[in-house]
Amino acid sequence: MADKTGVTVQTVKVDISFQALMEAISSLATLEKQKLWEKLNDELFPDEDDSPEDTADVQAAHADYEAGDFVIFDQYVANRANRMP
Repeated sequence: MADKTGVTVQTVKVDISFQALMEAISSLATLEKQKLWEKLNDELFPDEDDSPEDTADVQAAHADYEAGDFVIFDQYVANRANRMP
């Protein structure tokens, strides 16, 4: 089989337990996990064509999360309750 550049690519199927796969994923760096996430998303939802705006929004949300700039739902609810008269 050849890839988009015409280079022959060999495919190998490996039998790996789900637990071993989860451990391997845990050891990945954040950027590698993000690439894996994108690949899984493409595999799971092939017909969904994200607009450039949607893609930018998701990337911005990922960056905010990585920077620790987020509020968990319980904090949001508590803050909202405190603001109501």
